[in-house]
Amino acid sequence: MNKSIAALSLAIALLAACSREAPVPPVIEVVVDTVVREPYQPIYRHVGRLQAENDVAIQARVPGYLKSRDFREGELVTAGDVLYTLDASEFEAALARAKADLAAAKANQANARVNYQRGQELLPKGAISQSEVDNLMAKMRDADARIEAAEAQVTSARVNLGFTTIRAPITGRIGHSTASVGDLVGPTTGNLTTLVSIDPIDAQFQVSDATYVGAIGDNLNRDRDSLALNRLEVTVELTTGVTYPEVGRIYYVANRIDEATGTLEARARIPNPHSVLVPGQYVRVILRDTELAEGLFLPQSAVQADQQGNFVLAVSEDGTVQRHNVSLGERREDKVLVLAGVEEGEKVIVRGLQQVRPGLVVKSKPIAGLEQQE
Repeated sequence: MNKSIAALSLAIALLAACSREAPVPPVIEVVVDTVVREPYQPIYRHVGRLQAENDVAIQARVPGYLKSRDFREGELVTAGDVLYTLDASEFEAALARAKADLAAAKANQANARVNYQRGQELLPKGAISQSEVDNLMAKMRDADARIEAAEAQVTSARVNLGFTTIRAPITGRIGHSTASVGDLVGPTTGNLTTLVSIDPIDAQFQVSDATYVGAIGDNLNRDRDSLALNRLEVTVELTTGVTYPEVGRIYYVANRIDEATGTLEARARIPNPHSVLVPGQYVRVILRDTELAEGLFLPQSAVQADQQGNFVLAVSEDGTVQRHNVSLGERREDKVLVLAGVEEGEKVIVRGLQQVRPGLVVKSKPIAGLEQQE
């Protein structure tokens, strides 16, 4: 009897529990921020390599024994400075011989002219025939030609003598010398050293097709040389992350896009007055457009990523969470430029992302009010 009463009481309790309504889960609260349109200065970043404006290989133009090396390896030299001196004795002798040959040719020319003038005077008197006069004229012309040849020999000997002193053709930094005093050098012995210009210096980099098209913008009816590529200010960032203070300009853009890489070669010339930048150095080339543009920005804290790429969770007007896949541009402090995926004025979740999923209804609070309270 007691067991029956207990069973009946349990059944009544169970029925009473089932009749109660299930508790309503609490509404999740999230913090949102607004996608805004703001002016900004477009920035493009590329990996580049520094190159000398002039890179000169120093060679001996004439053969000879190296008499002196007149520079220190690695130092800055000025255009016209003496770099090497060759033994000039042979070339001095050659110049002396050429001058002597020129003097003899001039004497022969003077004699030929006198003989021709005498022949001209004797011809009317019948003391000489016309053929003899013609012969004297030919000798005079031959003497004139020998003068020109002798003068050319003097010029050539003087030039060769000048080549025994090797001077710097440009101002720049000199490299390692491959020849020592006493070595026999000449046109076939290769480079004696190299000389590279330092100021200014060139930064070579590749501009993507998208960057080039973006720089053109809507100016399809204007010449390329007047487009935004020429408005770009160029700075370089060193491998340490330090930005070099001097600003350069793009001076060369290739006339075709590389089919293999889809890029356009470009070069910028950058002042280098203190020789800080070195040819061959890898740098990050930063291009800044001098004209402002407008773009959509959203908080960096709203951006998430998965296998599909970058996305944000937005809250619609009825409080429903929606996923938007986004294409992002450059980052600016705590905001990031969004190229596609959201529209101006949309609310994106910046706090509480771990509690929500697409399709869930949430209650949102603007972050602006929270920041003022904090």
